[in-house]
Amino acid sequence: MIFTDSIRQGLLAGVAGSALLFSSSAAFAQEEAPAASQQNGDETAADGEDETARLSTVTVSGIRGSIQNSLNLKKNETSIVEAISAEDIGKLPDLSIADSLARLPGVTAQRVRGRSQQISIRGLGPDFSLALWNGREVVSAGNNRGVEFDQFPSELVSQGVVYKTPDARLAATGIAGAVDLRTVRPLDYSDRRINLSAKYTVNDNGQLNPDFDDDGFRYFGSYIDQNEAGTIGWALAATVQSNPTQYYSRELKTNDGQTSIDGTTGLVYPSDNPRTGVVSRDFERTSIAGSLQFEPTDRWRTTIDTFYTDTEDSGIFRGVETPVASWANSSPALTNITGSSGFADSATYAPVNPILRTDEEGNTAEIWAYGINSSYDVTDRLTLTGDISRSTLDRNDIDYESYAGTGFAGAGPFDTLTFNFPNDGEYSIDHDLDYTDPSVVLLTDPGGWGQVGFIKEPKIEDELDQIRLEAEYDMELPFITGLVGGFLYTQREKTFDSNEAFLRAGPDFVNGSLAIPSNAIAGKTDSGDIGFDMIAYRTGRMLNDGTYTVEKATFDTEWMVEEEIQTFYAMAKIDDELGGVPVRGNFGFQYIDTTQSSTGTLNFGANQFIQDVEESYTNFLPSANLSFEVMPDTFIRTAAAQTLTRARLDQLAANQSLETNNLVCADTNGDQLPDAVGTVNPQAGRTCFTQSGGNPFLRPYKSTSFDLAFEKYFGATTAVSFALFHKELTDWVVQRDFLIDGTQSIRAGGLGDFLDANPEIAPVVLSGPENFTEGSITGFEATLRMSLDDYLPPALEGFGFNASYTYADNELDDGNGGSLAIPGYSDTVWSGDVYYENHGWRARVSARHRSEFLSEVQNFDGSLSGAQALDETIVDLQVGYEWDQGPLEGFGVNFEVFNLTDEPFVTENQTVDPTVRFPSRHELYGTTYNFTISKSF
Repeated sequence: MIFTDSIRQGLLAGVAGSALLFSSSAAFAQEEAPAASQQNGDETAADGEDETARLSTVTVSGIRGSIQNSLNLKKNETSIVEAISAEDIGKLPDLSIADSLARLPGVTAQRVRGRSQQISIRGLGPDFSLALWNGREVVSAGNNRGVEFDQFPSELVSQGVVYKTPDARLAATGIAGAVDLRTVRPLDYSDRRINLSAKYTVNDNGQLNPDFDDDGFRYFGSYIDQNEAGTIGWALAATVQSNPTQYYSRELKTNDGQTSIDGTTGLVYPSDNPRTGVVSRDFERTSIAGSLQFEPTDRWRTTIDTFYTDTEDSGIFRGVETPVASWANSSPALTNITGSSGFADSATYAPVNPILRTDEEGNTAEIWAYGINSSYDVTDRLTLTGDISRSTLDRNDIDYESYAGTGFAGAGPFDTLTFNFPNDGEYSIDHDLDYTDPSVVLLTDPGGWGQVGFIKEPKIEDELDQIRLEAEYDMELPFITGLVGGFLYTQREKTFDSNEAFLRAGPDFVNGSLAIPSNAIAGKTDSGDIGFDMIAYRTGRMLNDGTYTVEKATFDTEWMVEEEIQTFYAMAKIDDELGGVPVRGNFGFQYIDTTQSSTGTLNFGANQFIQDVEESYTNFLPSANLSFEVMPDTFIRTAAAQTLTRARLDQLAANQSLETNNLVCADTNGDQLPDAVGTVNPQAGRTCFTQSGGNPFLRPYKSTSFDLAFEKYFGATTAVSFALFHKELTDWVVQRDFLIDGTQSIRAGGLGDFLDANPEIAPVVLSGPENFTEGSITGFEATLRMSLDDYLPPALEGFGFNASYTYADNELDDGNGGSLAIPGYSDTVWSGDVYYENHGWRARVSARHRSEFLSEVQNFDGSLSGAQALDETIVDLQVGYEWDQGPLEGFGVNFEVFNLTDEPFVTENQTVDPTVRFPSRHELYGTTYNFTISKSF
């Protein structure tokens, strides 16, 4: 099913014209601990003339119920927060929970392979915020701390709360904030609830690779019930999905070292190896969440939570890597170039020996999380709480490359390629040869690299345990109404092993080439406007049938990082008046004792050693939140706190290389080890050894933050807020050369005796990450949520809108008098929506925008590097109807359109000419259409 651009534009115009529009950002959160009536959006009213009259119930649900619950939470919280909630169980209306979070003020998301996966809060990227599951820290699915939010199905999340200012009780937070994803509490409901839904999804890019579908499904079911006495409740929810992603991938490589200037025309043109093709992926996930609640007495409460998700994200890239670099085998000449100035309009290369790539990419991941929380009211004032939780990740990735071409090392037929470069980076390629013809394309080593493929099978394991013991005592002192104190113990262990190998030609290859087996051919790719279709063949069996032989690489990356964190915290709760003004809030602190250790490989000469490094440190983190109700439903909030974000795990890894500086320490006996010491002057860079790699002694990033907010609530679904924020950032980690005490590594490398005899050689120059620089982020947020029922005639009841705008200014010193970019930082973020809900109809359209930002894209070796992404605006649409009476009561249908305008993901580089910038990466994900049917019982 393929929707053309004209149909897409017609949908947008038609829906806008009808004004039945609204946004997923209208689905905001419920209160943190609501009563049953609030959880379900119920309000009660009594007949004033008869106090014994039976209360009638008015249900407020759907979009307006979500907004109301959101505003109630924001209004009653002592911290500054934003929140989302489902309109109903399993109805958080997004492909990913990250999509929903990205519509909150100050929050935005980065798309990875077409899915919103990582979030940024107030200009700080995914590494600077943490995810909590029902208040507990959980493992991350990647090889670092940044959470991939698509590991959490939106259907299983009833509420998501973004903490922009912390309090002392939070289990974990970063300098950006924390996101607490919460599941339902069955005893917050007074009756049985069953919800079922089935979704059909299709991507309008079509079937770009013949062996991957362009459509999929999502099934969801939940069951909530309680015993008759209301003392035991249970909830179980599950979702199964198979979601397609189809996108066009263009990677031109346009930075300074990958472009050249034509001597005749002065035009800039690519002089590295562009990588162009199509990607198909299938994201399969089965997830289950359960909750069991006990409240046998008024004093004792126990909740058991479980969460399980099993994902398989399989995909394939088929395309061409064009060897136009000067160092490439049979480097072609630039034969023609057109344009008037700046970057070329077109460039022709000949003769070209294209390298055809078939890369199987994907991963399987299994996450378990469970926790038990129990609290007991010892007296009417004293409550004791215990909480224990554990989460684990077991993830296996694959990146399996198979190469093809017209002949071995440039020996086959050559081609002439012309690249056409529009300003938006959506380039096309003209060519002469037919790369869909199996008589033209062979399995081979077209680049003369000595390999016909490469395989990486990274394995990631993550274990995180937490134990909390807490006491809360209610008081009746002036200003202070209660004290909270506790201890939180966190232990984490994360391991990474890259598992790399070369693929060599098997015995059936003749003169370095082999015809593609006919039973491996699946068809051909559909490269669309790229114009470079190629033969599609399956590579799976070639590892096992002798087509390829596998040679283990000697440069595997393997590390383990362990953390033991003991947090002691205390907090005073405030609920009083100051000069007749009601004041609520808290102030407190966390004292954190951290021991971090890392096990990694130390490469020294031709030898490899295992080294273990341990470091301990403490932090004191005060925090305060105050909310002044200066007039009814009008609040001024202030907050101040010190927060930290621990360094990236791969930066803490003890994987290092140690090298001898022969100008300082000589090898006089030829054993390739130093045995004589010359003039050592560490301050001048004259050290016996130099070192590169991770830094196991890194300390956390730190921030001292200040917030001031104004909030006015006009009604249940109408409010305006304005917030100022400022963060002083210190101990920021940058990559540089600096002196360290190299005793640990020198001894690990077997030179302890040499060090003991020459202690002056202990200083070592390390090229790696260091806590070095500082800076600040200052900004503001403005938000308006408004129901239009008081302004429109009754016939138009049900319309409303939400809008938010955030500006942040980053002033982070790079240590050399310049500024340093922060991953995920956009100086401008806005979101807006219009919605309609009445007579069973629900409709909304939303847009979210972020200005250009430093994205993080994955390199060949699995590491992340920054790339300047251009600004983007994502538009989504929903229209649905639900029957509230009659034989179809509880039945609903919903039509959803995501990325309605087919917004691409584009990164840009500064070329060899400092005055010329041009797109480097261009990914076009297409529009995704969902059709959902649901039934509530």
